[in-house]
Formats: sequence, C-alpha cells, structure tokens
Amino acid sequence: MSDKPQQEKKTKKRHDSDAKIRRFLAIVLSLIAIFMTVLVFYTLRHSSSDPTVTEGKTKSWTPETTAATEQTEATEATEPTEPTEYVDPVLYAAQQTLGGMTLEEKVYQLFFVTNHELTGTYYASTAGEETREALQSKPVGGVVFDRDNIFGRDQLAAMIEDTQSYSAIPLLIGIEEEGGLEQYSYLRTIGVTGRYSEMGVYGDGNEADRVYEIGNEIGTALTSIGFNVNLAPVADTLVNPYNPELGAAGGRRAFSSDPEITAGLVEQMVKGLHSGGCMSCLKYFPGLSASNTDSRYGTAVSNQTMEELQANLLPFKTGIENGAEMIMVSHLCLPGIVELPDGEDRPADLCEQIVTDLLRAQLGYDGVVMTDSFEKGAISYHYDAGAAALAAIQAGCDIIYMPDDLEAAAQAIIAAVNNGTLTEQRINESVLRILTLKYAHGLQ
Repeated sequence: MSDKPQQEKKTKKRHDSDAKIRRFLAIVLSLIAIFMTVLVFYTLRHSSSDPTVTEGKTKSWTPETTAATEQTEATEATEPTEPTEYVDPVLYAAQQTLGGMTLEEKVYQLFFVTNHELTGTYYASTAGEETREALQSKPVGGVVFDRDNIFGRDQLAAMIEDTQSYSAIPLLIGIEEEGGLEQYSYLRTIGVTGRYSEMGVYGDGNEADRVYEIGNEIGTALTSIGFNVNLAPVADTLVNPYNPELGAAGGRRAFSSDPEITAGLVEQMVKGLHSGGCMSCLKYFPGLSASNTDSRYGTAVSNQTMEELQANLLPFKTGIENGAEMIMVSHLCLPGIVELPDGEDRPADLCEQIVTDLLRAQLGYDGVVMTDSFEKGAISYHYDAGAAALAAIQAGCDIIYMPDDLEAAAQAIIAAVNNGTLTEQRINESVLRILTLKYAHGLQ
C-alpha cells in the first residue's frame, strides 16, 4: 500500500498549523500597535496640560510646592502695592529756589514796588543799566507800573520786557487796571485797553456777562504787553455810598451795596481776567468803603461790629472760591473788632486779627496776601517805613505794596530776623507762597 496519501495529509496539517500561528501573531502585533498608539496619545495629551510642565521644562512637584505657589498668587492678588509719593513739580521748584537764597534775597522778595521806588528815578520810559543794577542789589518780588512810566504801547512793552529780563527770579509785573476812571485805567490813554464805565454802573444792572467780557478784554490786553497781575477787582460791598475812595465821590469803583450782586460780578471779573491769562487781586479786604474818610490822606476808621463786617465778606469768599491769586488788605481801622491795649487805631493790614485770624483761619485763604500801598497817608503819616513793614509781616502779610522807603523797610525786617524778633521760618513761609505763585503761572 502506498504512503503518499498519508504524507500529503501530514503536510496539509502542518500548513494549517503554521497559518494559525501567523494569524495569531498578526492579531497580537495589531493589539500591541493599538496599545502603543493609545499610550503615546495619552502621554502627549496630559503632558500639554500638566501644570508641572512649562515650555518643555518639567518642574519638580510636591504638595508643598503647589500650596506655596497658590499662597504666593493669592498674596499678589490681595496685597496693595506701596503707592508712589506724589511730588508737586511747582512746589518742588519753589522749594529748591528758596533753599538757595540768602536772607537778604528772601526779604526783598516781600516787596512789590514802583519803578521809581526801585531805581530812584521818576518818569523813566526805559529800563536800562540803572534798573539792572537795582534788581541785582534789591531783588524785589514785583514791580508795578503807573502813569509815570506809560507813554506808548511799544515803549511800555519794551520797558516791561527789559525789566523782567534783568531779574534772576521772575517778577510779578502789575498795574491797577480796574476800568472806569482814567486814574484806575491808565492803559486806555495809550489804546491798550478799551474805555469802560465805572464798575458801579455795571452793578446797577447786574450785568454779569458784560463784566466777564471786560475782564477778558483787560486780561488779554495786559498779558499782550507783558503784565501778569492786575491789581483788581474791588471786592468791597459798598457800605457807605459816599465813601471818598470807592463810592460816588471816589468814582463808583465798587460794584454794589448788595453783597450778593457784588459777589456775582467779582466772580465774573476774576474769571474774565483768568481767561485772558492774567492773575487777579481782590481788594480791599475786609472792606474799605464803610469809612467816611480817605486812607490816602490819613486814618480811615469804621465802627462796624464783627457781625456787620461778616455780612459783607461774601464777595471775598466768592473770589477765593474762583481762584483769586492775591488779596490786598486795606488800611481801614476797626476799633470795634481789633482791640489793642494802647487804644491805637491800627490799619487792618497791620493787624494779626484781620490777616491771620479772619482771612487765613476763618476764610481758609492760603494764597498771597499783600498790603495796600504804604505810600498812602494812613501808613506814611503815622509809621516809619521799617516799623510798618515789620508789623505787616508779623500780622501775616506776604507782600508789602509800594513801601515809602524800600531800603529802610527791607533792612528793618532783616534786622528783626537777626535779633530774634522775627524768625527766618516766617520769612520762608511768605517767600514760598510768592515763588509758588510765580512758577504756577509759568514765570521763568
């Protein structure tokens, strides 16, 4: 019997077995490939969202690390940063200038003088070497120009420019340009400002818009030729309509006998001057119009009570609220309010009760305070220049306006500091106010 069929059967069986093994291996390899694919995908996905992996670098991770990180982030989110202290650049510049000044330089800053008081020359039409030398030896805080120096627009502009250029510290350059009477409107005579009615006329009609226009026109005209201060407006409520300085006999320089009308028009004049680029000065605190006499030629007295006086302070309060840069204190004596042991009738600008207690403390005014003109008889007939200047500074004033003798007044204050009657700190207070005012208005 042949073995061939048996052999073929064995061969077929072996082939079937090999085929099964190959299929099994194929299945196993497929499963391995699928597993590896899933593993790689899973690893990549979780690596990209793992907080311990950043920009391809792995952080070491512990529960303590996570807690510390969370605490740091919470602290940064809740704890405020330390605020940076603000430094006012204007005040800083004023303080730096003050720190480099001698006592004598500081004291001269306290004076606002006419050109002839500075140089000794009347009716000067130019500012030359004489002015330069005067400002070097007596570096005053300001110069006021009056009719003695006004001959034409170009002439006055050149004189102001030269005067300003000679001063190491910028000058306040002022004029009394109220409008109304020519005596208080010098510049209209040379065509710099327009012609206006007395301020009392605008008060009669309560012409607020017109007063603003006038303020703007005057302020613009003044700054166009070099002035930076207008010694106006009159903020007095007209207590005595016949007062020789402010009432009918004095050219109706006050707006009204009604404090509310006066306050409204003072506000408009101040705003108008400011819109024209010019600083303003309220006068004559706490009032001058209650007197029957003229402070230009002697003592002016009012027997007002404090209650009566307070009723008429609204225009000054309003002017302060609207940014008036300066306040001029009058020579009015108020014996019913200011009680002196020797019974003296002392002008308001020499009284601490008026300047420091009433104006600064009660009204809260911290701007520049100046006296009325010390050339007026209320001062010059009764005080020597040095005594008056010292009394004004002791009362709380910052600027002495038009001293009768500049050199004597300055030396009296210097001597008072040197002998301990007055502290240099008190001088510094006033000079810092003056310098801050100048720098705040861009005077360089």
